Parts: sequence; structure tokens; C-alpha cells
Amino acid sequence: MRNVILAAAAVALLSGPAAAQGVIVDAGGPNGGPLVAVETPTTVREYVIGNPRPAVVLEGRLVEGAIVPETVELVPVPSDPDYVYFYDADNRPVIVRASDRSVVAVETTTAALPSGDLPDELIGYVRDNRADDLVLEGRIENGYVVPVEARLTPIAGYDGYSYFYSEGRPYVVSNVDRRVVYIAR
Repeated sequence: MRNVILAAAAVALLSGPAAAQGVIVDAGGPNGGPLVAVETPTTVREYVIGNPRPAVVLEGRLVEGAIVPETVELVPVPSDPDYVYFYDADNRPVIVRASDRSVVAVETTTAALPSGDLPDELIGYVRDNRADDLVLEGRIENGYVVPVEARLTPIAGYDGYSYFYSEGRPYVVSNVDRRVVYIAR
């Protein structure tokens, strides 16, 4: 098992920056000892979901108990120094124990947040970077699902969200389900 992990790490390092940013080491199972379930505080989950980061591409299976490579930049959770996080290649928030870089939770969704919970920088980016207007059918409101054929504009630094303008008004969309989560008034 150890040789397999070392070989995978060597391949990842030799593959260059276009490949994975690190190799996940699964610490659980018969050789790695038991996994201990950790209840992630609600405030940590809400912060992590509300503050998306650029996606990190990793090689290997991302599961609870896995050790995140040192090459991955982990973002601190200001209200709780025991936790850090990053977003994986599928734009899922991954909560990590700061003390040992072990994965505590891989969130399955980046649920739509009330507009007051989106970072000011994200809203500012959308307002400062006007996009061409889209013409969409129906009334656009929070929860509106933007059709797949409609072109959304990515938000720099927030891979979990995109945006569009319609009739001169900006709308922020969750990339998970293409639902509108913010409407500028």
C-alpha cells in the first residue's frame, strides 16, 4: 500500500502544474486505523458554503479522514481556528481539521444563500464587471433556474458562482444547480 501511495505521489509531482495539485492519502481503513466521526459546527459549515474559493484539482478519492497534501492552500475559518477549507474540482466545499490536515466533511451542496450572506467582494465584482444582457423567459427571481443554453459569466475568485445581467440588472447564480441566489435591487 505504501509503495502505491509513493508511486502515485511521484507521478503527480512529475506531471507538472497542469495535472493534480496533490495526492489525497486515505488515512482510514484496515491499515490506517479507524475514522472518528466529527460533527462540524453549523457556523463553520455556513461560513465555508458562503465563501467559495477557486477549485483545487486533486488526484485520489476525497473522503472523510483523507489527508490533504501540503501543496493545497487551506483557507482559515475566522470564527473557529480548528477548521480550514478548500473547494474541490467539483466545486464542493471540503472542511479540514487544521491540526492534521484531515478531511472532516465533504459538503454535497453549496446551498443557495440569502443575498446578505454573499461576500461583498463577490457582489462588487458583479456590479463592476457588467455583462451583456440575457433575454430569458419568465419572471427572474431568487430560485429561478437559468436554462443550460444561457451563457453565464464566471466570477473571478468565486468558482461556485456565475452571473448574468438582464434588463440592466445583475443576477448571481449558483454553479451547482444554476439557480439565481442574488438579485441586485
